[in-house]
Amino acid sequence: MVADLLSRIKEIRLIQGGMGAGVSNWRLARAVSSSGRGLGVVSGVALGNIVARRLEEGDTEMRDAILKFPDGRISEEIINTYFVPAGKRDPTQPYKPFPFPNPKADSNKNVTLPRRLEGLIVASTFAEVSLAKQGHDNPVGINLLYKIEWPTLPALYGAMLAGVDAVLIGAGLPRTIPEVLDGLSRNQPVFMDATVTNGENYRFHFDPKNIIDAPIELERPTFLAIVNGHLAARGVSKADGYIVEGPNAGGHNAPARSKALTESGEPDFGEKDNLNLEAFQKFLTKNQGEKRLPEQQPYWFAGGYANRLSEARQLGAQGVQVGTPFAFSYESGIPLDAKKELIGLIMKGCRVFTDPLASPSGFPFKVIPMPGSLSDVRIYEGRARRGCNIGHLAEIVEIDETLTMRCPGEPIKDYVRKGGKEEETIGRTCLCNALVSTIGLGSPGEPPIYTSGKDHEDVITLVKESLENTGELVYPASKVIDYILRNQ
Repeated sequence: MVADLLSRIKEIRLIQGGMGAGVSNWRLARAVSSSGRGLGVVSGVALGNIVARRLEEGDTEMRDAILKFPDGRISEEIINTYFVPAGKRDPTQPYKPFPFPNPKADSNKNVTLPRRLEGLIVASTFAEVSLAKQGHDNPVGINLLYKIEWPTLPALYGAMLAGVDAVLIGAGLPRTIPEVLDGLSRNQPVFMDATVTNGENYRFHFDPKNIIDAPIELERPTFLAIVNGHLAARGVSKADGYIVEGPNAGGHNAPARSKALTESGEPDFGEKDNLNLEAFQKFLTKNQGEKRLPEQQPYWFAGGYANRLSEARQLGAQGVQVGTPFAFSYESGIPLDAKKELIGLIMKGCRVFTDPLASPSGFPFKVIPMPGSLSDVRIYEGRARRGCNIGHLAEIVEIDETLTMRCPGEPIKDYVRKGGKEEETIGRTCLCNALVSTIGLGSPGEPPIYTSGKDHEDVITLVKESLENTGELVYPASKVIDYILRNQ
């Protein structure tokens, strides 16, 4: 079955990138996959939090999807806790609290999450993938960041319960994911290494039987590792395929080889940060022999490839992954007014800044300079640091044999009290809250932050065509697909 699914995925020339927290939502993924011309991908980042807030806004489609979750106890608890039939009316009032991770470790250093949080993550990813798959029979994928470790296992299980066809993971080396997917498909307890500062030999533990009393047999999805070159691919040699992403891609980027910054203060990406195609293809050939694979693992190129499908194919790729043009389509999760303002800036030639400090993860993060967002120095300096209330980019740290979480974006005194260094807080943002604000679900007073790829040529072309044909700035996802595939 895995081989059959991979064969189907290999025929796909266009993968829609998994963007942000809720930017690549189920509506966008469904639009792409249902067209039969690409793989629609939902973002799995912060989905538990996002779904809870959608329910509080009175989202009946999400409510109905949650109610279809296989375990009624979990779905009813979520609906009873979060769903507001008429929607939350007062934008100045905070959303209901989201269960904080608060990881606990047993005597064997197995780390688990609070049961209520685990159930919310599983049900939320189930609902998002289910909605993306509704109304068609084409493959759908989910994108996760390996740097955000603690939600990964329950998120994968929820997606698999919904029949997800492909799992795409980057921002780290997800070595253990193939074994995790194998185990979850057999409804077995699974483990994943846990990065714990000042601690050793911790691992996350997830047992499907804690979610569903009588687990059902699941199909193992195809696993595509997102890498920046042959060295990273070597670290995830058991992946079913690869998405090779260059430094022009939006969102988080792999750190530059050089520690130096350019005159503008950006990471100094150089020749060594570009794909060495010859070395990559040699790795694929060697890996095929060592692992006795029937054929070489397929790959797709990402990061500025929306109008370069033919080039990618000539270089041996199955196709391309594209994010930025889809981010500004009607179906993405960014509110329409914000899309229009962002497109206006793009049409005027705004320059995306690769910020080496903004993300608490330590990875470079691309930022669109937009007034009223965290890219505005006055907005950044005017925002009071708050205690961590989401925790997706917080690090787990061991203090006196007890696990806690800290983030360089939280109040400086709290970070230092937990063993962090004050200089590590300089320039950091509360990216978790900012990205949820980006899709219109932010906590009161939390400004958004916007990201995109470095190159806006494709967006500008699509906007000009849309203005000429319809008079509208914003275009549908179908026009992005047309644009990419006509360049074959």
